[in-house]
Amino acid sequence: MEFSRSLPIERAHGLAPDIFQQRYLAGYGKPVILTDVMSSWMALTQWSFDLFATRYGSDTVAPRSSSGPKCAKLMTLGDYVGYLDAPEKPAPGLWIDSKTLHPRQAPAGPPEHPLYLAWNVFGRHPELLEDFELSPRFVEDWLPLLPAALRRSLDEATRYFAAGLMIGPKNGQLGLHYDVLDTHAYLAQIVGRKRCVLYSPEDSPALYDGRVNPDAPDYEKFPLFRNATAYECILEPGELLFMPYRWWHHAVCLDKSITVNYNFFNRVNFGGYLTQLLRDLPAVVGGLGKSPDARQALGIKWSSRGFDWPESGTV
Repeated sequence: MEFSRSLPIERAHGLAPDIFQQRYLAGYGKPVILTDVMSSWMALTQWSFDLFATRYGSDTVAPRSSSGPKCAKLMTLGDYVGYLDAPEKPAPGLWIDSKTLHPRQAPAGPPEHPLYLAWNVFGRHPELLEDFELSPRFVEDWLPLLPAALRRSLDEATRYFAAGLMIGPKNGQLGLHYDVLDTHAYLAQIVGRKRCVLYSPEDSPALYDGRVNPDAPDYEKFPLFRNATAYECILEPGELLFMPYRWWHHAVCLDKSITVNYNFFNRVNFGGYLTQLLRDLPAVVGGLGKSPDARQALGIKWSSRGFDWPESGTV
């Protein structure tokens, strides 16, 4: 795919955090591929589709397509791993609404893109964390400073899980977007290759809230997109792509793919992270209300009736 303006994403290695800060976090920041930070990860040699199907095949997952109605398909991980080899065939399972999680009718026609899985796996299977190093050494990461109970509640209450696996077949993809809570993110490629296309926050007006398809842009409908500059790469196994906060990204699997994704914050985007967290406070409070263990671990003794509850003395 050719873009109107395109630059390659540079590769680097051996970066100390202070050098990384200067090169890739100043101003709007800049994406970069780190070629040496995954060399000690056992996941690169031990993880495979067969391994996940054998160990966790009975887990329930809900992959979805980036095209068509907002729905997902409820199935076992074992069934999904089988689907990866023939994504053109109907997948087993039950269609559900992505937002309400209630069962729904099947889409009128087959999805344009195959089902793609964003899997919040590490809370349920923490043993996988022993196979790699989640928090990056090359850049400051403040997320581990939050209490573990609060991090779990954020994962469960908001569905904005900080770390997970992205698994998909060839041509699997998510639509153009930037990550939640104004977080930085990385994609660490374990199996297969991905083509990644990124856009600076400066180009946000030309991206029409992510409604543009970078692979087949409709310039009549989205004329400003001609002015956007694409930063692109092919991410190989053993490479990690760092994406600064508010950078838009679009990734397409070139092969069957397993990717670790991680979202975090530091001094650069702490203000944005906190602001977005406060905007989602009702969901966070609601999640804490459903988790007595998390409330106890955080020492929370108060309860909330919501922002719209009448003040004392009113009806």
